[in-house]
Amino acid sequence: MQSVAAEFNLSETAFLARDSSGGAGAAPRFHLRWFTPVTEVDLCGHATLASAHFLFTTVLPEHGKLEFMTRSGILTAKKVPAPGSTGVPGEEQGKLFIELDFPMIGFLDCNQMPSIPETLNGAPIVELSSGKEVVNILPSIDEIKNLACRGLIVTGPAPAGSGYDFFTRFFCPKFGIDEDPVTGSIHCVLAPYWGRKLGKQKLTAFQASPRGGTLYLQLDDANQRVQIQGEALTVMDGTLLA
Repeated sequence: MQSVAAEFNLSETAFLARDSSGGAGAAPRFHLRWFTPVTEVDLCGHATLASAHFLFTTVLPEHGKLEFMTRSGILTAKKVPAPGSTGVPGEEQGKLFIELDFPMIGFLDCNQMPSIPETLNGAPIVELSSGKEVVNILPSIDEIKNLACRGLIVTGPAPAGSGYDFFTRFFCPKFGIDEDPVTGSIHCVLAPYWGRKLGKQKLTAFQASPRGGTLYLQLDDANQRVQIQGEALTVMDGTLLA
């Protein structure tokens, strides 16, 4: 699997295997693992979204909910109406919106830089004064690679009237990802972080990478979970030959 991920050379490659241990009537369950070009990771949002999209559109279109067995426990994905609509899940203007149920991750004060909160995954958060600064930042990838931590999260408040609550970018060169396009896992800490600052349970985030992406977030404090909604697009399919 690591060799295949290195060959694809994308930020994440997901691998699925059907699990048949569930009882009658249970949601279909799959083993799911994620690999960057250089290592396996514990949690990945956009590859989970892509996996659910593939299963919902190609393998199990009649199902509305899936379960994934992962390094981070059981994760669920379900079809939902498009944000802001009251329509039928998966049928809003022909789009398939998917909600992922992920663990909420707290943050700790980094010993080396006490003013910067650090996620339990080992990636510190640097908060800038504006989303514009987040968009315009020119990262030094070599310096980020030399940090003791896994990667670097840069975030800031979204511009007024943009429709977003905060902007983010994520750099993880140690894992072979200079900049991740959209990162669901870091929003497991950013959602409670910004939710606390803004006093909101529902937030809309924009990851301002060159490819970019929107994430619709909802906090479930009682169960320490974050629901992340988004959509995916199939751009190609094929057969991998040994």
